[in-house]
Amino acid sequence: MKAWASVSPFTGAGSTIAKSMASAFPSRGVSCPAARLAVRGLGCRHTGGLGPGGEVRGGVAVERTAETVAAGRGGRRLVVSGSVYAAGCTTPLVGASLEVWQTNADGEYGPGHGTDDGRCCYLAAALRTDARGRYQFETVMPGHYKGEERPPPAHVHFEVRHPDAAGLLTELLFAGDPWLGGDAPGEIVRPTELAGSDPPALHARFDIVLQPG
Repeated sequence: MKAWASVSPFTGAGSTIAKSMASAFPSRGVSCPAARLAVRGLGCRHTGGLGPGGEVRGGVAVERTAETVAAGRGGRRLVVSGSVYAAGCTTPLVGASLEVWQTNADGEYGPGHGTDDGRCCYLAAALRTDARGRYQFETVMPGHYKGEERPPPAHVHFEVRHPDAAGLLTELLFAGDPWLGGDAPGEIVRPTELAGSDPPALHARFDIVLQPG
């Protein structure tokens, strides 16, 4: 079936790199509740997923090996899909670039997580939206940061760019996470069971609205 987005291996950045990028991009887009309800259901199958490989900005890449691929495969399967819109909340942005990265189910970004020698990432990808502004990828539910007594809520990092809009650095968060606070640094969604998936998977709908450039 037709793919919603092309997915290629990409190592994004760990939490330290993400914090250094935050000053360059707003952490939230324009709020458009109607846009988040505009499209329902998957309508097609994923064609790829997050994984290791590629170069890391400001860090050391995780080589794609059987071991590093396996490190990202544990945990509950998760399919994330959505659309990228212009500020009017109705115009899809074709060819928007998304860089996505997260921890694995054990709460590790990559080998050496939590040390000065940490590499990123076991789970990351670079995507572009299709002719209808849509994207989709498969991953696993991210774990809380390994080794931290009070970790941030589990999340997936998104950096989104388009020539006709301002860049956005944000996080996909999950309803019911015990570490969610009152001022979440991104958008909270409640995953639902993905009908017909084998093995069973969750689906998270995450539409993104970019502010004017």
